[in-house]
Amino acid sequence: MTKEELKSALKDFGSKGKQIADELYEKLEEEKETMDTDTRRKTRAFWAFAAICTFAIGVAVGHCFL
Repeated sequence: MTKEELKSALKDFGSKGKQIADELYEKLEEEKETMDTDTRRKTRAFWAFAAICTFAIGVAVGHCFL
């Protein structure tokens, strides 16, 4: 692969990446519209709890093996 081919591939990836990000954002907004505020708050609290638990498990496992 030449330098020009690499530049071309990266340029294509950049534009495709932006397009994919826009599509994902639109899908996220559509999904948010289907949930009421209370449900979104409960969902957010669940994922915050899940993130804290997985972080703690990761620290514990890392401590055991290091």
